[in-house]
Amino acid sequence: MADEAPILQKAPALDPAWLQYEKEANLLAPKPAMDPLEKQKLYAAQCRDRNSAMMAPSARDHHLSQGIKTQYISVPSSLDGYAIPVLQYDRTPEDDIGGDGETAEGCEHAWVVVYYHGGALLVGEADSEDLSCRRIVKDSRLPSVRLYSVGYRLQPLHPASTIVQDSIDAFNYVVRAHPESRILVVGSSSGGELAALVTQQAAKGGSFHGVVLRCPVTSDAFSGTEYVPERLRGMHTSAWERSFQSSILGFMRRDVPRDGLERMPLEALEENLIGMPRTWIQVCTNDVLYSDGVCYARILGHAGVEVKMDVVWGWPHTFWLKAPHLPRALEADKAMLDGIAWVAGLEE
Repeated sequence: MADEAPILQKAPALDPAWLQYEKEANLLAPKPAMDPLEKQKLYAAQCRDRNSAMMAPSARDHHLSQGIKTQYISVPSSLDGYAIPVLQYDRTPEDDIGGDGETAEGCEHAWVVVYYHGGALLVGEADSEDLSCRRIVKDSRLPSVRLYSVGYRLQPLHPASTIVQDSIDAFNYVVRAHPESRILVVGSSSGGELAALVTQQAAKGGSFHGVVLRCPVTSDAFSGTEYVPERLRGMHTSAWERSFQSSILGFMRRDVPRDGLERMPLEALEENLIGMPRTWIQVCTNDVLYSDGVCYARILGHAGVEVKMDVVWGWPHTFWLKAPHLPRALEADKAMLDGIAWVAGLEE
């Protein structure tokens, strides 16, 4: 972990292990046009297949399939009453042993994690990042932990404003349901955007304990430099430099700037950041969103927030989701667990 990440003018060379996987998986082949709703179904199915393969009896992460129980709950939307699906993860009683040898069954959870998946607000469901959620519940050092993965609605059927409100509604539900617990918020890619917006909105209430962001979306630099705060434009290089593009993520074209939102996380007023708890941010150097994470860390630090960063050199955007079997993907996940321990104060 480091206090800040460097400003890069160009992306470094991709790691040979990624280049080999990219070739084997044929990721450089042209991607056919697809109906957005069909793409949502395909993406969800691919995620389930990939996660299941990683947890098969002979697979590396088989242990993540054991000692965890899941169930779907729903949270009513404050906009229209829609039942927002939320996937709840708990350790089984025999697996959830506290330091005193007693199980936490029937007791208030000491720690609760709210998880927002990625997918550009276009794809992904509550179980799409199941492997990451299970790793947090099973392998983190959080005692007596429960995790909620939020299945917010998606574009194009729903506007980004509805997606943000779904995310806020789910967070508020968790806060009300766990008044005695310490709450952490975790977000991946566009889920990092949602996590940042939710925690900015909730910062003054002191209702959460820490934030973990993995390759977060924090700006709409792709729509123009005017969507990056002026003081940060010299640092924000990755959106406009082609060397940061990869087979996973290229130039992000939105139908309308900011997906129609009033602002993005990077445009927050400093007064809305003061008082935020510890934040850990993971970025990949070969990612058009690299600068989004780096610049967000800078404005948090300027507002007095404790920030640590993890820089994954030579790898593309959230590669651990596309190729979780690679050793570097597991290293990145373990770094996330260290980040969770740090924001939770478990290392002190």
